Amino acid sequence: MHKKKTHFRMWPHVASSFLICTLQLLVASTCIAQEAHETLTIMVEDAAAPWSKSDGTGYANDVVVAAFKEMGVEVRLRVVPYSRCKYMVLNGQVAACFNMSWQSEFEGKIKLAAQPIFKVHNDIFEHINAPLPKPSDAKCDLPPGTVVGITRDYEYSAQVTALQTSGVVFKNSLSDLTSLQKLAARRFQAVLVMSNDLEPRNQKAKQSGTDDAVRFAFNCGVENSTIGFSLAHPDGLWALEMYDEGYRRIEANGALKDIHMRWFP
Repeated sequence: MHKKKTHFRMWPHVASSFLICTLQLLVASTCIAQEAHETLTIMVEDAAAPWSKSDGTGYANDVVVAAFKEMGVEVRLRVVPYSRCKYMVLNGQVAACFNMSWQSEFEGKIKLAAQPIFKVHNDIFEHINAPLPKPSDAKCDLPPGTVVGITRDYEYSAQVTALQTSGVVFKNSLSDLTSLQKLAARRFQAVLVMSNDLEPRNQKAKQSGTDDAVRFAFNCGVENSTIGFSLAHPDGLWALEMYDEGYRRIEANGALKDIHMRWFP
């Protein structure tokens, strides 16, 4: 009887100790999870200056890093060709990739940030000595069979997509600069170039050393470009929430404007 009473009196102490240990484990697990989320590795394309450059710098890079930093998240950028960036986020192998524009293939796989980082123009370039027929009514139009250089896996406007259904032939290149060099060599009849309002329209022609041979012909639409988050990656939705709130904060506190002024004074 004495042993039974002793056993009964010890049980609250054992239960209390067990509860404390359990709570400590839960707290430790939570801390580990939070610590794991403090550093996030995401991908960024390597050939989209001034937004994202091959050396890991760029206006878009600064915006993304600042938005996450505002939320206490350190971001590590992996600079890769855009085709790899897109493939990895579509397959859930990385939480996020930028710079992306919405395409129907993203449905159920990728969710874009609420706000665009920048806007891009889908511009058609022609060879100076072989001008293209100008479309009527400012439409994006090319004769069937025209060979147009595009950058592999880039997302283009609906106007550009419609060109392919009308018989225009798209040929892939590694970058806009490579496409322009092929146009200058008359390997393409036209090239689709991503440009913006903050630089001269022939900026990429200058960068590729082709500005004496190629020129802007006409525009084929404007798109928003931002960061895309994987719905399959375990950190995808969490990262999206962190980024959207961080972007809202840097826009409100003036940090976004400061970044813009640094890149485009």
